[in-house]
Amino acid sequence: MLHFFLRRSEKLEYCFNVDTSAPLNSNELSILWQLLADGFISGTLSETPIQAAGQVVVELGPRMNFATAYSTNIVAICQTCGLEKVTRIERSRRYLLSPGVDQGRFIREHHDRMTECLYDQPLQTFETGIVPEAVFEIPLSERDRTLFWRSRGLRWTSGTGTLP
Repeated sequence: MLHFFLRRSEKLEYCFNVDTSAPLNSNELSILWQLLADGFISGTLSETPIQAAGQVVVELGPRMNFATAYSTNIVAICQTCGLEKVTRIERSRRYLLSPGVDQGRFIREHHDRMTECLYDQPLQTFETGIVPEAVFEIPLSERDRTLFWRSRGLRWTSGTGTLP
């Protein structure tokens, strides 16, 4: 996974977490660099994150179990530009906190816990290890529906499944 950093202010930068199917060559990296740079100005992007002695960096970004609309759009742009190896790009926010700032409160106030999470360390992969539950079919005929509910210890009544 590649990481690129775009500084927005003294206390905020974006981190682009880039997943590829194979390593990018120098030409592909150059194209990607231009696409991620602010206003296509290559000097706005860096391979080094902000770091300051005595300060804490908090990184907040999208949950890894689904690709965001941002990722879908930027990957489509990359592929249009010939970057077929780019499979996903997610943008996280990195905040530089001053000493004494309540980190827990800051995190609660600066992210959406439904769609975002705290990154404790730089991402190495988007894989979460979560395995979805098995898919099963629910029969549509009345007879099959009744058997289906009975097999689960339930009773089919008035068009709704009810407890026995």
